[in-house]
Amino acid sequence: MFAFVNWRAAWLRRASARTRGLGRDHRGSVAIMFGLTVFIIFTIVGSAVDYGRAMLARARLQAAVDSSVLAAARVWQLNNDLQLAEQKAYTQFDSNKPYNPSRVISFTPDMVAATFTMVGETVVKTPFLSFVNHPTITIETRGQALIAGGGNAGTNLEVSLMLDVTGSMAGSKIEDLKAAAKDLIDIVIWSDQSEYTSRVALAPFSSAINAGSLGSSVAYNPTSSLTFKLKSGSTSTRYRTSTYCLSERTGTNAFTDVAPTGTNAIPRAYQTGSNTACVPSAPIVPMTSNKDSLKTVINSFAASGNTAGHLGTAWAWYLLSPNWASVLPAASKPQPYSMTQQVGEKGQPLLKKVAVLMTDGEYNYQYCNSTTPTTAGATIPDSDTGNSGANCKSPNGTSTTQARSLCTAMKAAGITVYTVGFGLGSAGAAVDTLRGCASEPHMFYNTTTGDELRNAFRHIATSIAAPILSR
Repeated sequence: MFAFVNWRAAWLRRASARTRGLGRDHRGSVAIMFGLTVFIIFTIVGSAVDYGRAMLARARLQAAVDSSVLAAARVWQLNNDLQLAEQKAYTQFDSNKPYNPSRVISFTPDMVAATFTMVGETVVKTPFLSFVNHPTITIETRGQALIAGGGNAGTNLEVSLMLDVTGSMAGSKIEDLKAAAKDLIDIVIWSDQSEYTSRVALAPFSSAINAGSLGSSVAYNPTSSLTFKLKSGSTSTRYRTSTYCLSERTGTNAFTDVAPTGTNAIPRAYQTGSNTACVPSAPIVPMTSNKDSLKTVINSFAASGNTAGHLGTAWAWYLLSPNWASVLPAASKPQPYSMTQQVGEKGQPLLKKVAVLMTDGEYNYQYCNSTTPTTAGATIPDSDTGNSGANCKSPNGTSTTQARSLCTAMKAAGITVYTVGFGLGSAGAAVDTLRGCASEPHMFYNTTTGDELRNAFRHIATSIAAPILSR
């Protein structure tokens, strides 16, 4: 009995202890909590993975949209074809869109604001978030390009155009030149000039330079006529033109851009016939952002005269030179060369000075000694042969020699030079001159047709005022 009682008491004690142990046993709830924790961790980690994939897709979508509007803007600059630009935008998007389902929601050209805007969309599958009823993420991005974006990129732009209006440019060639020059102007002069400016100058040339309204500030006035001997032994009289028609500067500053004051003024030219007008008739135009005024002068171009290419080269430089600021209108004053070496707030050069030199033939016309009043500006042909030649030599050398010296000095001053030949052939002095004048080999364009000429001017324009993103 005692043993039974003791066994029973012992059993009750063990049973009681087990009962109390069951109250303290959390192994079942721990399993439930562990399962919930694993699910939460799985969801968080999975969400991070899905989110990372979505961010990668967004970056790729943004890149596709950006490249599409930039491609469209460049096509518009080069071809002036809105339908072609839109086609290029869609083609570019399809080539660069993310692998996920993607589409263009809208493509909007705005010719007033000079922008192309695209909105794109992509859908990203989310295998982890699908467990919480989010099987996909839809992403939308927007990109906008300024067609002529140089100003918004943080760069001031100064461009001068040396344009050949000699007699050999008659007919369709002069019309092709007009179209090409106006294309460039439309691209490089942007609409908002409030912060960064873009200005263009014109230097049309043939036998001389027509200084127009600037003449009274820069010209040296020799005698009204000049009589000299021809090689035949007879004499000929040339007359100072009725307008400010200028020849070349000689002396120590012949190939510099010093201010045209005092002895460094530019001599007036002599031509046959009393009181004759200047050849060319189109005047130079100091830098301006007024497209209409530039195009008005371009539309007036008439082909005549010989090819004094060194004069066009010199004036393309003069119109960009800060040394000439004192004789130029206030709105046309060039900024200092030092700004071309400075970087603006947006990481771009603070200033670009660019000369574009265009011709269709050999430089074959220069002037006799311009250092004395009695011989200033007498013209001679390049070969200096035949009875038509004046009995004198140009102290500066041939037009070709002078142009090359001027190009070397211009580039050393900080000006970027592009050159364009039109129907020059593949070799010759003119090709060598233009190739040597260009700042880089790829900056020389040797064109043969009007379309090629326009494309060259457009390519130059887009190189110096490329479209930029503005979103």
